[in-house]
Amino acid sequence: PASLQAEEGFCQRLESAGGELTKPFTVVREREGELVAVPFTEAYAEGMGEVAAHLRQAAEALEGEEDEAALVAYLRAAAQAFEDNDWGPADEAWSRMNARNSRWYLRVAPDEVYWDPCSLKAGFHMTFARIDRGSLVWQDRLTPIQAEMEQRLAALVPGEYEARDVAFHMPDFIAIVTNHGDDRDPFGATIGQSLPNWGAVAEEGRGRTVAMTNLYTDADSLARRRATAASLLAPETMELHTDDPEPGLLSTILHEATHNLGPAQEYRVDGQDDTALFGGGLASMLEELKAQSGALFFVSLLEEKGILDAAQADATYLDSVVWALGHISRGMYTPSGQRKAYSQLAAIQIGFFLDEGVVRFDPEATAANGEDRGAFSVDFEAFPAAAEKLMKQVMHIKATGDREAAEALAERYVDGDVVPMELIAERYLRQPRGAFVYAVEL
Repeated sequence: PASLQAEEGFCQRLESAGGELTKPFTVVREREGELVAVPFTEAYAEGMGEVAAHLRQAAEALEGEEDEAALVAYLRAAAQAFEDNDWGPADEAWSRMNARNSRWYLRVAPDEVYWDPCSLKAGFHMTFARIDRGSLVWQDRLTPIQAEMEQRLAALVPGEYEARDVAFHMPDFIAIVTNHGDDRDPFGATIGQSLPNWGAVAEEGRGRTVAMTNLYTDADSLARRRATAASLLAPETMELHTDDPEPGLLSTILHEATHNLGPAQEYRVDGQDDTALFGGGLASMLEELKAQSGALFFVSLLEEKGILDAAQADATYLDSVVWALGHISRGMYTPSGQRKAYSQLAAIQIGFFLDEGVVRFDPEATAANGEDRGAFSVDFEAFPAAAEKLMKQVMHIKATGDREAAEALAERYVDGDVVPMELIAERYLRQPRGAFVYAVEL
């Protein structure tokens, strides 16, 4: 309700009420002076009915296509979910789709909470893409070590978290055809995703992870990224910058894989989940911080296994640093004062590495473009140890529900002055941001 949103701290009021009011598949309404939770299927009955009808028409159009039986099953299950608000059966059907049994990637459901002012309610989206079977190469490399990845995380915090049996899908590579709903942003687009976020499929690690391979690979995007990096990085660090998409793709793969490892959204401490322990906004940021810290922590494991060489490892570290600087440039909070999950995790990572001396900022150094004063450099030799130290701290916070430690990280690096945020923003905002045009070439 508009009246509720006008209250200062209204998200805390909702979180304190708990119960159905904080569930992801309901909306909050006011009736006779009381806040009540209304299921999506009641609040959006007409629109959800229309979606269900379209999904069934799509299933009928594909009926008889033997190589798309898994997609047909998902379309029918998703249609039913749009009518009864029970998303478990649709998630089960969706989890059985993969790069080996369908040419297509489709997700149509309420999923991520980033759009919501309190990071509680799932936003509706449709992502439609073509499966790139090149992902099978990375799946074959990483699937044999996913249990070891889980064990490595648990070993960081002995006695606080016990390794689980994990059997999630390693990332599929997908080429986006079109995004809709809350996936269709005015600027940019999601480059990786692990779903679902709730229910048995999520709890049992049977969800699907994807990396979008055809975003930000155009010449204009590459030129913008290189120019911005050259304005922020010292010359010796900039030498390792590459237009090759592989380091960024690997970082996305490891980020999304880490969502399925360690204490995630369904993990409970003393019976309380992430939202109850940290509040919606902080919980959402911490889960993304865990995932992106895993994208750094696991690089050394891949190098140890011979999957990466030293040069590839360093390129992946640098790509992640440039990625983080980009998100810092977007600011830490929305206009209404809510946390920006990716921006804040990026500030925590860069600030932590500045404190550790792994990332260094010299305000007098000339950047690689030869024009700007003030530049970042990276100590790649020391990076693995610092990434492990950060991952250990994040694992402790998530595994024990240590809200005080989480807020201390945010206070120092998000709200403090460790990271030169204004300088970073000024360099990034010189470059125009790209908006995607979705098209199908026949």
